[in-house]
Amino acid sequence: MASFAMAAPFAPTAADAEEINVVMFGMPYTNGLRKLADDFEAETGIKANIDVIGQDVFENRITLSFTGGTGDIDVVHAPVIQVQRWVAANWLKPITAEVAAMAVKDDILKGPLDAYKINGEQYAVPFMAATGLMTYRQDVLEAAGVGVPETWAEMLEIAPQVTNDDRAAIALRAVPGQGFNMFIFPMIMRAYGGKFFADYTGGDLTPAINSPETLEALKVYIELINDYAPQGAGNFNFAEVNAAAQNGQVVFTVEGTGVVTQIVDPDKSKFADVTGIALPPGGPAGRSPAIAVHGLAIPSSAENPEASARFIEWAVSPETMTKIALAEPFSNFTTGSVAQNAEVIAKYDAVHPDFLRMQGEALNLAIGHYRPLLPDWPSLGAAIGENINAAVNGLMSPEDALAAAEQEMKDILGQ
Repeated sequence: MASFAMAAPFAPTAADAEEINVVMFGMPYTNGLRKLADDFEAETGIKANIDVIGQDVFENRITLSFTGGTGDIDVVHAPVIQVQRWVAANWLKPITAEVAAMAVKDDILKGPLDAYKINGEQYAVPFMAATGLMTYRQDVLEAAGVGVPETWAEMLEIAPQVTNDDRAAIALRAVPGQGFNMFIFPMIMRAYGGKFFADYTGGDLTPAINSPETLEALKVYIELINDYAPQGAGNFNFAEVNAAAQNGQVVFTVEGTGVVTQIVDPDKSKFADVTGIALPPGGPAGRSPAIAVHGLAIPSSAENPEASARFIEWAVSPETMTKIALAEPFSNFTTGSVAQNAEVIAKYDAVHPDFLRMQGEALNLAIGHYRPLLPDWPSLGAAIGENINAAVNGLMSPEDALAAAEQEMKDILGQ
């Protein structure tokens, strides 16, 4: 097995920047990384100003920096769904050679790493890959005499059997957004055979969301939220889903692994000891767990990309990743050897003995283009999400919502 330690301690040279600016938005990994900034300076002599801000503020800040070419950001948080657009705008530096030289490269999971490869060039290094999982109340299912649903159709059959005046069956994200309801709804859509484009992998980007398969999936989504979710669920985001599960207000959730770890954490959830974890339900076309990859990239305007690359290698190293995995609710690490660390295994076994195994199974089933990796995806996802949410909240019929979504996709793509 290859050694995944850094090739040698970083010794600062005269060419090194004394300081670099790192800009990220808040999540367990980024919050944990900020706390370790002194470690990077001790190892390299380079001071890292790690700024972790809200996602909306982040979008505004990086857009101003990138379009102005100000050079005030040396390392940037890079969600995979944004990178195609940033590359098309020449906002990122290709780092193929830098990544090839990193000792940690062979320890990074290939799927998430390849998600940042565009036209043969590497543009970022992943630090996390979240996927979708289902949580369920074992005690409630046992009392009702029902099993864990394998399909969304089974979920609809079980939902009325576990719903009562004090408890709803399920909570799902419904608030519109390419990272909100459009992180959840495609799990149902793809399970029924729905798709965004006629043939994405074959290059036919004719919008195809207005289909019988997607309509069936949307009706399932609407029925679950309107008939078997808590009041106001038509505008739930992950925070509301998490709170509903932790407080025992729902039996099921289908969420990202970052939220799932909190739902099954006995220190945070009143019902953790009776909560199980399973793969998301499937359908006629199988299962398609959500996947969201986040990484670190170097802006084209960065003044010392060598120092930036050093930071990235340190940030995804087994040593740094392990510290964050132990200190934060962060299990989505993409540096593979971290999952073999005895302390990490013990920590997540204590949270839930099935968690790491189910996360691995879901990642193996997930497709990299679960949400299309296109420069226009942020706009496409926002438009589709608005129409899906309108259908959930009764502002449009499901049929009209999909027709409108497909037309907006064509308008955005200039078709």
